[in-house]
Amino acid sequence: MTIDTRINALVVQEFRLHSADTAGDAAGIVAAFSSGIGPTVPLLTSIDDNRDVATVRALHPGDLLEGDPAERVALGPLVASWQPPRHYGPRITERSESPPSYYRLAVTESGINNASTESGINGASSEEPIAPRRDAVDLGEATPLGLLWIGLPVGTYAGLMVLVGDHDDPAGAMFAPRDWPLPFSRALGVRIYESQS
Repeated sequence: MTIDTRINALVVQEFRLHSADTAGDAAGIVAAFSSGIGPTVPLLTSIDDNRDVATVRALHPGDLLEGDPAERVALGPLVASWQPPRHYGPRITERSESPPSYYRLAVTESGINNASTESGINGASSEEPIAPRRDAVDLGEATPLGLLWIGLPVGTYAGLMVLVGDHDDPAGAMFAPRDWPLPFSRALGVRIYESQS
């Protein structure tokens, strides 16, 4: 995996569809408006409720923070409600050369980080925590990730977003798409989304 140093910010837009049946149409609109130099992340669907969906964008120098307003207009008839977009300073932005075939996103406003990105979306604060040294791990049976983005929320010490891209078929993954511990996730305020096949 290589580190993508061109990413200035990560943006998560969560919204609720009128009907889960329109998720394919919404995914097509999101794909049509996806462009840029980074990997394209498809529309992600909540593992809890198929009407709840999310998009993730990586912002590079020159990208608009708000995204393309035409995309929101095109999605408008399908959307019952919009959540405010959440902005994250990039903590880890690594990806492989080949795009992943499956994505999973976890978003929370719970938990306390050692440092916030109060300096804005262009970088973390100067109080970066020092990562502890880790022991070597045997990766003989490990499956390499296709993408790993971790973002800390801008302007607050609480919360986190993690996007993982995988090259494996989700049906053969270690956890089936809906095998995450939902009651545990809800109690901690974690929302989990995944790409659809």
